[in-house]
Amino acid sequence: MANNQNTMRDMKRSILKAVRDSQKTKQDAMDEYVAARVNIKSLEERLEEAREKATLLRRKAKDAGNTSAELKTADDLIDARWTGTEDGSPENADPGTVNPEREHPAMEENTQGGMPGEPNRWEGGES
Repeated sequence: MANNQNTMRDMKRSILKAVRDSQKTKQDAMDEYVAARVNIKSLEERLEEAREKATLLRRKAKDAGNTSAELKTADDLIDARWTGTEDGSPENADPGTVNPEREHPAMEENTQGGMPGEPNRWEGGES
C-alpha cells in the first residue's frame, strides 16, 4: 500500500510541476509580448517627435536661405546613403554639395552605446 501512495504522490508532484512549467512558459511569453508592444509604442512616440522636429528644422533651414532643391538633394543623399544605393563617387555628386563620404562633425565616435557612425545622442542637449 505504501508503494502505491508513493507512486500517487510522485505522479501528483510531476503533474503539478508540469502545470506550473506550462503556466510559466505562458506567462514568460506574455511578458515578452507586452515588453515588445511597450517598446513599439515608445518608438512610435519618439518617431513622431523626431518628424515634428525635422519639419521645424527644415522650415528653419529654408528660412535661412536654403532652396527647396538643396533640401531635396540633402534628403536624397540621406535616403541613398541609408539604403546603401549611393556609392559616394565624385561623379555622382552635384557641384557645390557636401561630399557624402565625409563625416559630419557631429558624427564623432559614439560612446553612448549606439551603433558606430551614429551621432552622439547627447550632443547639443538632445536625447
